[in-house]
Amino acid sequence: MRTSYTRPLTAFIAGAWVATMLYGTSAVAQTSGLPEQPAIHSAMATQSVMLSVARAGQRLVAVGERGFILVSDDNGGHWKQVGSPVSMTLVKVRFIDANLGWAVGHAGAVLHSRDGGLTWEKQLDGVQAARIELDQTSSETGDGAAEHLEQARQLVEEGPDKPFLDVLFQDARHGWVVGAYGLAFVTHDGGASWQSIRSSLDNPSGLHLYSIEQAGADVFIAGEQGVLLRSSDKGQTFEPLTSPYEGTVFGLQASAKHSLLMFGLRGKAFESTDRGETWQRLDTLEPVTLTSGLRLEDGSVLLADESGRVLRFADGHDKAVTVPIPQPGYFTGMAQAANGELIISSSRGMLSSAIQVEPSEPRQ
Repeated sequence: MRTSYTRPLTAFIAGAWVATMLYGTSAVAQTSGLPEQPAIHSAMATQSVMLSVARAGQRLVAVGERGFILVSDDNGGHWKQVGSPVSMTLVKVRFIDANLGWAVGHAGAVLHSRDGGLTWEKQLDGVQAARIELDQTSSETGDGAAEHLEQARQLVEEGPDKPFLDVLFQDARHGWVVGAYGLAFVTHDGGASWQSIRSSLDNPSGLHLYSIEQAGADVFIAGEQGVLLRSSDKGQTFEPLTSPYEGTVFGLQASAKHSLLMFGLRGKAFESTDRGETWQRLDTLEPVTLTSGLRLEDGSVLLADESGRVLRFADGHDKAVTVPIPQPGYFTGMAQAANGELIISSSRGMLSSAIQVEPSEPRQ
């Protein structure tokens, strides 16, 4: 089946959170010539749409629209903007330790920080990604080679208009980025160079890949229309799994005991304790699209939805308990600060109003 990179996204959008992830807040401007343009410094950055937040040691780092990057060194009490080499929407940020982190977003941007989020460098953009695709497919032979080459040429012709939506690094050298239209790249040198793995994934229609997560020794990828893939060999190959849900999955979250939660449209959430072979439905109380997940230090998992609810699943429990949030809003991401407080990224900036996440009750 031929992948069309120009098929409309609107058919798969469920609310402003997804629209921002795929389109950004100024999509037309962000698809033309912006990979080299740094983000502006704005007094309004701390009140802008922020899409992801992560912890880097004692520091918190958040990313969002217009390439804005914010950091906090007092557990979310105060935020300041730091420089960003790009001015398009950043969708996801993750750190593997107090220093090394990566962020991804629109126009195929991949950013890297070596100092806990204070400074950032661009490692990849959509122009470079398309060229990598073309160079790799030009030497392919066998079944599907002609189709892959046509798709790669299309990527080059259309320019850097396709976002990466998630990033995962196992250590300082080995990592992946995944995104819209089935885009997927791997690096084995910390992001100095990248290789496309799109043509090796069982995703012939080029469905959007929203999430990549490690659970135990396995790496999982999930996305649009029930796409679910697993690697059991450190990402060398990915095999398709049968998804318990044919709708779109927006996130994967590993638990403390290496079980895996998947969540997405209309409040659908499931848990697997056998590496994705079988799944148990989780009770999320209401059919509202789930937008982000977080594993807490006590092992329980939080899921946030687009209505402003935060749901908590204690280990071994299949029914959610609602976490009281004093400022409900359009939540997009979560992190647990060094002092245990819950930090939330949202459509109104960062929320850090001393929401203390108490340890969950042990299973009886």
